Amino acid sequence: MNTACLNAMLAISNIYEVDLEDNEKVVFNARLSKFGTEKDFIIGGKKSCFTLTNKRIIVDNGFGVWSAEIEEDVVSIAKVETGFLFFRSVYFSIDLNTEIVFDYGRRKLSGFHFYFDEAGMAEFEVIANNLNAKRVIYSGTPQGKNH
Repeated sequence: MNTACLNAMLAISNIYEVDLEDNEKVVFNARLSKFGTEKDFIIGGKKSCFTLTNKRIIVDNGFGVWSAEIEEDVVSIAKVETGFLFFRSVYFSIDLNTEIVFDYGRRKLSGFHFYFDEAGMAEFEVIANNLNAKRVIYSGTPQGKNH
């Protein structure tokens, strides 16, 4: 990931009040309509808060905070579009290089799916493209059972 683009961005307000590390700044934040694992097991709904800093992706679902170091943990970021018309779904898929165990050891994930509103989607797409993300388009139905 090319994090130089994040370092070059201006800091914005830390509206979700995430704990920042030294030399870390918030560059994007948004409410999510939902987010889930790479298999779309839903782990956060409309109250989930997404914060992107120049170092990390931080998501608070109201029950816990999920965090990934961009340079160390994130392998890829891709915009995914599935289905059509009323069955259309658009989200960002973020693949991690390690598996995370959660739900008291009962579940694992190796990536996230983030569902933004239209404005958040457009703004995050610009950032993702600058991070050298690739655009991937799938057709058909979304994967997973928890849509």
